[in-house]
Amino acid sequence: MSSLTHILRRISEAPKIDFSDLFNESVAVFKKVWLQGFILQLITIALSLPLVIYNFSVMSESGFDANSYEILKKIFSEDVVDQHLGSQLFIYYILSIVLGIVSSFLSFGFFRVIRQMDIGADFQVSEFFYFFRNGRFTKTLLMILANVGVAVLALLMCVLPIFYVMIPLMFITPIFVYNPELSILEVLKSSFALGHKKWGITFAITLLNIITLYILIILSCGIGALFFSCFLQMPIYILCKKIILFK
Repeated sequence: MSSLTHILRRISEAPKIDFSDLFNESVAVFKKVWLQGFILQLITIALSLPLVIYNFSVMSESGFDANSYEILKKIFSEDVVDQHLGSQLFIYYILSIVLGIVSSFLSFGFFRVIRQMDIGADFQVSEFFYFFRNGRFTKTLLMILANVGVAVLALLMCVLPIFYVMIPLMFITPIFVYNPELSILEVLKSSFALGHKKWGITFAITLLNIITLYILIILSCGIGALFFSCFLQMPIYILCKKIILFK
């Protein structure tokens, strides 16, 4: 029996999962990984500093307001000014895309960390960068691009399909991380099968967690985002763990 067939069979036979049990188990795992989630946020902030610095330097130089634009057009030709601003925006978008891809790689690594902490293994910061090395980079990058491609396709089919697709897309990362032998297409099939099977409870607990996180961020003046953001991944991990991964 192939891995895909085995996974799809587990999904089709998945038992009903109680909402309160899912939430309580998510809290239990979060208690084990909140520090690692905090470290991940710090790493992401550190990696985003070049983008912030570049954006600040561009804003300081040109202002991007109408008055500055008109003044520059009087000094230089309109084509020169537009070309200059266009190149700056292009660099900014490229940096943003690179940062997004790097953040996705770190998210894949974080799910490895979640599993290790859940079973009581030792934590190593290098695990965040696991998918950057040892020949895993290319497949992981293709997986990220496939994820983005599905999301873009759903958006192009009007807005409503994205509300369905966003749930299966949440399962791509853990299924890919814990089943590296699967092809990209098999990961997508497994993710959509699990997302479709548990769409309702996943949507409900994600919505609840987002509202809870929003309240915590407001009450903590934004600092809570550093400590509690990773809680959004806990139900996804628990669902994969209970249904297809670690029986």
